Amino acid sequence: MFEKVKLFFVGLFNKAIRAFKQFLSKVFTVSSQIVIGELKDFALEVVKELDVKRLSNEKKRQEAFERIKAEAVKRGLKVRDSLIYTLIELAVQWLKNESEGKQE
Repeated sequence: MFEKVKLFFVGLFNKAIRAFKQFLSKVFTVSSQIVIGELKDFALEVVKELDVKRLSNEKKRQEAFERIKAEAVKRGLKVRDSLIYTLIELAVQWLKNESEGKQE
């Protein structure tokens, strides 16, 4: 019984991921998707690192923004601030989902 429930939720999660990818492809231009692809691993590492620091969420967000922006400049990428904030939020949500998965 548990296995059937688990398979149901895995299937549901996979459908949600596909829908989210379709949503992203409609919302973000190809260039934005490339930038997200270029910076996502870096952003995820920054967010993971800041997650354990004793800072307010706003301070964490600001530090993540500054570090990701600096990395984008270093890589020669022109990135709008709103895209960096979106990237931070995506990284935070990914980490939340990852930690919830570990609790099973």
